[in-house]
Amino acid sequence: MTSLAVADQLRFIDAAVTAKVKRYVASEYGLNNNNPDARALNSVFREKGQVQDYLRSKESTGLEWMAIACGMWLKWSAVHDFLGMHIKDKKFVIWDDGEGWFSCTTESNTALAMVNSLTKKWEETKNRIVWLSDFAITQNMLLETIERVSGEKLTVEKIDTEKTIKESQAAVAAGDLYAVYNLIETGFVTGRFGGHLEKEGEIMNDLLGLPKQDFEEVVRAALKAVEES
Repeated sequence: MTSLAVADQLRFIDAAVTAKVKRYVASEYGLNNNNPDARALNSVFREKGQVQDYLRSKESTGLEWMAIACGMWLKWSAVHDFLGMHIKDKKFVIWDDGEGWFSCTTESNTALAMVNSLTKKWEETKNRIVWLSDFAITQNMLLETIERVSGEKLTVEKIDTEKTIKESQAAVAAGDLYAVYNLIETGFVTGRFGGHLEKEGEIMNDLLGLPKQDFEEVVRAALKAVEES
């Protein structure tokens, strides 16, 4: 489910109810979209939250649901110039002072959490958000680790969060739908919109049997993925 088609899930949920599907897994994989500030920031966060609202309203039909909130994937983010990382350009963009906290989970642990939720921890993950986090970091921590691991200094650009939000929301209103990605990125890196998952809910990594992940090793893998892309 792409970020610009989140609301299409509502009709999928209706179809699931009609077909008597046992559990619907929402297209989530982000931050706390029940956070009012997140919903106000951009349409993607708002619609993901509305999908959860709709799923809760269908519990009486017998449809179960879950939504995995895993923060960001560092490898994906590095390859796609996200979270301020522009590795191939040797540049790093920092929002404000770079001290906003946000949670990250590896792609492999996200997938394992899905499998274990559906095969080993069915009742424990019923009708709820499944909170995942391998570690929580700041942009400054990420920049320092990238430079140390790569042995290269990156050019640092700093941007103002409030200005970025205002300009990006205006661009979306003017018809530039892809400006929403600036708002999604802002939602994560600033730590102000429900992206620091340790503060949003009970992290379920241990319950789901997920292996521990080392931040530096994950960064190394992300840089290697950029080299190979």
